[in-house]
Amino acid sequence: MNKLNFSHFYYFYVVAKEGSIKGASEKLHVSQPTISDQLKLLEEFFGCILFERKHRSLYLTKEGKLALKYAETIFDLSRELTSRLKNKFNLPKKSLDIGITHFISHYFLYDNILPLFQQQDVTINIRENERHLLLAELEEGNLDMVFTDSKDSLASTMTSYRMGVNKTFVVAHKKFAKYKRNFPQSLANIPFFNYSSNSFLRFEIEVFFAQNSITPRILGEGDDIDLFQMVTEKGLGFTIVPEVAMKRFCLNKNVIVLGELEELQTSVWGIIKKSYKGIGYQLLSQKLTVPD
Repeated sequence: MNKLNFSHFYYFYVVAKEGSIKGASEKLHVSQPTISDQLKLLEEFFGCILFERKHRSLYLTKEGKLALKYAETIFDLSRELTSRLKNKFNLPKKSLDIGITHFISHYFLYDNILPLFQQQDVTINIRENERHLLLAELEEGNLDMVFTDSKDSLASTMTSYRMGVNKTFVVAHKKFAKYKRNFPQSLANIPFFNYSSNSFLRFEIEVFFAQNSITPRILGEGDDIDLFQMVTEKGLGFTIVPEVAMKRFCLNKNVIVLGELEELQTSVWGIIKKSYKGIGYQLLSQKLTVPD
């Protein structure tokens, strides 16, 4: 088999969603052995195991989780295409499709778009991806708007609006309160939990530390915001997080802000096509500032 068999892929998708071959069998009205055979063929095609079978239950492997991500996108688009072409192509668009870059997704204050969810008959679809891929989808008309931290290198058909500013804060357990004095140099005296090497924010932090001659002891690294919160709340060390995470962490009275890193402040830009006057423009126009 040289090409992906979408029937096999759909069986995988349903099994992953149902959590079992039995559930998928009932949903698809197909025998369990048939589904098992299709999954085996799909795994042979990909050359990897998609499910681990433990105690009569199925668990997605790392490869399986990646495959499911793609399956969700593919079959969501399939349903949308079917809906639009089967007698609905000329109806007004009922969805707002928004792209957010990976870096901005950690910072984005979703309060900005919360009012959109209160609109009747409008589905809000949010997709994360690399900036250049999102802008390509915007150009093709697959997205209505893109939120990113840069307005550079836009096509002549696009325009940018400054949505606001992302602030970055140093947070820690209250037992480290004395290190508010002589901030940020005092950070050299507290352990630090860093971002992984794949994170753009890590590069910015390392530049900041180098410029200020700060060399804290590194506890470890990761990208899971829940892990950052646990490290902070347990008093293991300090973390550097965006404003939206800072507010969440500080709901715990044992967590305090040691200071703001103004050097790591970034702008959020909303990008739309100049010709776009759809739902997104109508609903967000009150939020957007003057085009830049």
